[in-house]
Amino acid sequence: MPVFYRGPRAVITHSVVEVPRPALRRFNVSELVDVHIVRHDPGPAEVGQRVIGVSALVAAMVAVPVIGPVSVVLTAVVLSGLALYAVVCLRGQAGRRWWQVRAGYRGEVVEIFASRNQGEFEGFCRGLVRSLEYRGQ
Repeated sequence: MPVFYRGPRAVITHSVVEVPRPALRRFNVSELVDVHIVRHDPGPAEVGQRVIGVSALVAAMVAVPVIGPVSVVLTAVVLSGLALYAVVCLRGQAGRRWWQVRAGYRGEVVEIFASRNQGEFEGFCRGLVRSLEYRGQ
């Protein structure tokens, strides 16, 4: 049985696409129709969230010299709060592009695979194309 793709989150053979997470799902390659890619780009709200995170870091740098001489405890509280808020805004997955492979399968449009990692996604797509070509032989 030829294996066209084996990665940490999926396996593609000549007859089956298997995606083990979040629950094991198997798709028969022979039943996949209208296979297509959907790309999700960050929207204005996600970009705005990142700008707010950077603004919180700038506010933290301004707060230290302004509040510092008045109260060390207040400076520490304000600095901690702003730093935490900046981490929440900047660390989230918002603002990152992600991709999906969707297809018609047994009368429904289903998500076959999704990833935020472009290299992983491209490897999965190459394997799926090879499997679909193998099906046509």
